[in-house]
Amino acid sequence: MSDKLGYYKSLLNLEYDDAVQSLIKKYGAALDDYFKEASYNKFLNGEIKSPTKGKTSRTKDGLYCHHIDEDKFLNLGNNDFILVKRPNFKYQTKDRIVYCNLIEHLILHAIITKKTNGEFGTPGLIVFLIPKVQEWYINKRKPRSDWEMNCYNTALISSDEAKDLLNDIKLYLKSVKVVQQYL
Repeated sequence: MSDKLGYYKSLLNLEYDDAVQSLIKKYGAALDDYFKEASYNKFLNGEIKSPTKGKTSRTKDGLYCHHIDEDKFLNLGNNDFILVKRPNFKYQTKDRIVYCNLIEHLILHAIITKKTNGEFGTPGLIVFLIPKVQEWYINKRKPRSDWEMNCYNTALISSDEAKDLLNDIKLYLKSVKVVQQYL
């Protein structure tokens, strides 16, 4: 087993808060809020169509932004979900953002899914993260855009390692009935 796969498996065995803290230590804290506060409030009040994002992107480093509180809300970066659930701005602040590569993001969502028995984390896991890992690393279809290529290379694992890790995640989530039909 490669060091990288060993690291990913060890991350999967952490409690959610510990996994988040290890990623903050690894990549550093966010330097800006996910959305600008005034814009976010105007969006919630129906004054504008979309809130202005802060300067949080690190795709040039191959990293995604993950909202730490996605164990309490679905899709904190999605306008439609924000309008329905209306989460307080405090969930968009820079201290509630963590950076992660694609595989680490997959693992965070798996941990959330197990922690919440499928209430949270599951859509991101099933609709975006697992299919992306399968596409890029198992089916070997590399992304075309520069930013996605950065993300691909940062998380790079072999096809066998991806299959091994996805199998571990399937076993890890075996008690979560709602996700079994998708794994």
